[in-house]
Amino acid sequence: MFKDPVSRRKFLKDAASATALSTLGPLVASRAYAADTITATEWGGSYVDGIKLIAAKQDIQVNWQLYSGGAAAVLPKIKATWPNPGIDLLAGWDLVLQEVAREGWAEPVTVERVPNLADIPTKLLIKDSAGNIINIPRSIVSISWFYREDNAPFEIRKIDDLLDPRLKGKVCFPSPACNSNLQMVALALHRGGDERNMEPAWDFVKELARSGNIGRVATADTDITNSISSGETCISFQGGSYVIGLARDFKIKYLTKMDPETGFRTFLYQEAWCVLKGKHADAAFEFANFAINAENNTEFNRSIAGIPANVKATTSDEVKPMIFNNEEMERYIHIPDWAYVSEQADAWLKRWEQEIVPLL
Repeated sequence: MFKDPVSRRKFLKDAASATALSTLGPLVASRAYAADTITATEWGGSYVDGIKLIAAKQDIQVNWQLYSGGAAAVLPKIKATWPNPGIDLLAGWDLVLQEVAREGWAEPVTVERVPNLADIPTKLLIKDSAGNIINIPRSIVSISWFYREDNAPFEIRKIDDLLDPRLKGKVCFPSPACNSNLQMVALALHRGGDERNMEPAWDFVKELARSGNIGRVATADTDITNSISSGETCISFQGGSYVIGLARDFKIKYLTKMDPETGFRTFLYQEAWCVLKGKHADAAFEFANFAINAENNTEFNRSIAGIPANVKATTSDEVKPMIFNNEEMERYIHIPDWAYVSEQADAWLKRWEQEIVPLL
């Protein structure tokens, strides 16, 4: 499940506590946590490279375990080994965060323990059944369709173009293990369904599989970036930070602000940390708080081409195609029922294996 560890998507604050902690925090950290080592999960590539630079600025030692597939794959491991999962700081996105909240695995997050939470929009905060905040947001990410213009046989204008014979072997389609299966939610929306009515999506993807247009099935983000960058395929569905990374080297067409009639829908999600219950929770909170201050949140998101969660951070120009105003949010964005989506993960993957894989 993991690659070998390596070293390395508007909240009221208690002003007095925040000031005191921001003043004393560095001293406390150097004395109490210098000898601590926390274990944290992270994605590879620019993610682990970027966070290593942040970690190098402070005293807490971090043992990074890298995801070899989608982040949701870590959940069964935690459940099987709880209450001793061997992870102190868990990186995840909405689907993972919802599961952590349901299971009660996270230490409650407060502004006293994470003073920089005061600069995170409350809309991003997720609570468990007891009303405790369980996440520490660090990035906002859009996820959408895109294609490499210099490797596409024609201009792709609508989602039904995926079935065009000219795209034989040129579609990189993520399995349900990736993106919480939002690629298929997009197909369902196009044909009159949604995450709660996925039959239109299954019909579409069966047609797509039979067409021979799927040249690569992705089970991890690296599968998509490798396939698109190598020229093996030209179109896929992925988080904006990865796509912007591709756009630094290739001519990428973002299908993010397309008329709804085209079928190309965009989704928004957050990437955040959860501090899991355990003896290293204080050190994990200290590190996460440091990493989301305005300066570090700016630096990290610039490295991954993400949108900072900290409202005081600076947004880079290259992520602007992934930023939506209120009117654009209403027109182009679909926010799924994340709790329902997370509950369907296993069933969707099993159905994919039973009904789609034999057609490929």
